[in-house]
Amino acid sequence: MKRRIGLFAACAAQLVVGLAASWALAENGAVVPVPRNDEWWMKRHQSMNERVKQGNVDMIWIGDSITHGWEGAGKDVWDTYYGSRNAVNLGIGGDRTEHVLWRLDNGNIEGISPKLAIIMIGTNNAGGYAPEQTAEGVKAIVERLRSRLPQTKILLLAIFPRGENPEDALRQKNAAVNEIIKGLDDGDTVRYVDINEAFLMPDGTLPKDIMPDLLHPNPRGYAIWAAALEPSIAAVMGPLPSPAAEPDADGFVPLFDGKTLTGWRKAGGESCYWVEDGCIVGKVGKGPNTFLCTEKTYRDFVFKVEAKFDVPGNSGLQFRSHQRENGRVYGYQCEIDPSERSWSGGIYDEARRGWLFKLEGMEEAQKAFKVNDWNEFTIEAKGKHLRTWVNGVPCADFVDEGEEADLEGFIALQVHQGKQGQIRWRNIRIKELPAE
Repeated sequence: MKRRIGLFAACAAQLVVGLAASWALAENGAVVPVPRNDEWWMKRHQSMNERVKQGNVDMIWIGDSITHGWEGAGKDVWDTYYGSRNAVNLGIGGDRTEHVLWRLDNGNIEGISPKLAIIMIGTNNAGGYAPEQTAEGVKAIVERLRSRLPQTKILLLAIFPRGENPEDALRQKNAAVNEIIKGLDDGDTVRYVDINEAFLMPDGTLPKDIMPDLLHPNPRGYAIWAAALEPSIAAVMGPLPSPAAEPDADGFVPLFDGKTLTGWRKAGGESCYWVEDGCIVGKVGKGPNTFLCTEKTYRDFVFKVEAKFDVPGNSGLQFRSHQRENGRVYGYQCEIDPSERSWSGGIYDEARRGWLFKLEGMEEAQKAFKVNDWNEFTIEAKGKHLRTWVNGVPCADFVDEGEEADLEGFIALQVHQGKQGQIRWRNIRIKELPAE
């Protein structure tokens, strides 16, 4: 009898442990796959299943309304960056982690083996879950993908900022989730990527001209998203193809395709760059100066670009530049600052930390700059002879006899730290000259 009672007690104890585990799991709905009852939701889910059945899927995007919005406000940007990459949008507005888990178990990734999966989910969990619970839901999604798609690389994005300022309660919950899920980065299959600073002003404010409702990006927001994420995507998918660049009648070749940042790379601090209305836009950040650099280096050339400023910012055009181990870009800098200092067209040397040619006393050159308007800057570098023009008016003209003179390097657009604002560049082109 004692033996039977002992056996019963042991079985009862195991049952209690099992029930406790089940109850613990049930307490976190973020990890329990469930569908939604909305008819439109099920129709979209089924349409995504039909798309993946067709095959030819190299990239999948997994998320909620922010990802869903690539088909709305982000459509033009999507077509530019992902239209040629066999990408499939698996985002549904209003989804939480538990809904994504159900979709992954019910056809969304059936029969495919994409090169890349991009995940950005969790903001809809913020209203009803603790950050730890949401993070467990995100972790479950990552684990599901790793199990079902073992050959697929994963980019796990930080949940985007929401609310007007850093004190917003839901933003703080999302930030707490991000602190946990960044630990899912294994340095190989899963990479955690945080591009949130690209959306924010230096003081942490989320501007409505990027996310009008302080949650969902508008076309500008999607352009920022695509540009900021592209280096991580290109590392897996390969770079976007560069369009054939034909010289114009004067022999100039475009360095900017008007749609993407193909052929350029970012260096330096937290400021970000994106493409909007046929222009490269640079936003001032809170960190050190940043640079958008050509991937190619140049020696002797004539370079032309048009620039426009929101606010004075002490920004410049660097050429024959190099990047040092500390991340800073050094080289010649043609000043394009629109402030009262009137240095536009002068030449500063970042490497030697000094002016080589300053426009003091050159009234015509100083007057050439047009405030609050587009200005064309021209730089000619031929051997050690350097010349600049602003709107066709000659500015600097000198020979650099310094021993430190470097005759080859990349070209960089600089955003200088300081006042909040933006700089725009367009009509960027170059004509290479025979080396002397």
